[in-house]
Amino acid sequence: MKFSQFAAVTTFVAATVMASGVFSNAAANAPYGNIDKVMGSAVIGSGEHYGNVSLVNGSVQMASNSSAKTVSLVNGSIAIRDDVTIDSAETVNGAIEAGRNFTVSGSLSTVNGEISTKDNARITGDVMTVNGDITFNNAQLAQNISTVNGDIQLAGNTVVQGDVIFKKPGKKKSFFGWSNNNKPSLHIAADAVVEGQIILEQPVDLNFADPAMQAKVVERF
Repeated sequence: MKFSQFAAVTTFVAATVMASGVFSNAAANAPYGNIDKVMGSAVIGSGEHYGNVSLVNGSVQMASNSSAKTVSLVNGSIAIRDDVTIDSAETVNGAIEAGRNFTVSGSLSTVNGEISTKDNARITGDVMTVNGDITFNNAQLAQNISTVNGDIQLAGNTVVQGDVIFKKPGKKKSFFGWSNNNKPSLHIAADAVVEGQIILEQPVDLNFADPAMQAKVVERF
C-alpha cells in the first residue's frame, strides 16, 4: 500500500472508531471508565486507571503511575510521564512521548508524529510511524520497528527482538515533478542490539557504533 493510501485509510479508520464509541468489554470495567470526546483534551491523574481514551481533536496527558487501555487520537499528541502502563496508543497527527518505565502490552503508531521514550520502556507490539522519528533509550522491544520518512535512534542498551524496517516512501511533488530526496537515518549505539534484520526498502544513512550490525542489513531497493 502506498504512503498516501496508508495515511488516508489510517485517518478514516481512526475517525470511524472514535466516532462510534465502540470499545472492548474489558475497558468498560476500568475504575474510571472510558473517555470519548470529539473536541477537547484529556488529563489522567496520578493513580487513575481508565479504559479506552478516544479523542478526535485534543491531546492526552497521563501522569505518573496511571494506566489506560487503548489511547486513540486523530489530531493530538500523547504525553506520558513515568511508570505508566497502557495496552496501545495511536495518533494520526501528533507525537507519542513517554517517560521512564513505560509499559505497553500492544503497539504504538503515528502517521505524522514522533515516538520517543525515556529509560526502560517495555513494548510488546510493533512500533510504527510514517512521518516521524523513533527514539528509544535502554528499551526492550519484542516486535518490529518501522518508519517511512523518519529517523530511528536506538540508544543505551536497547534491544529490538524483531526487525528494524525503513519502508519504501511515496513520491512527493516538487517543482520539477514527483520526487522524494530526503534520506532517513538509523543510529544504533554500541550496546544496542537488533536481533532481527535491518530491512531497507530505500537508501538510509547508517551510523553503527558496533560494526557487527552491518551484517544485519538487507537492502530491498
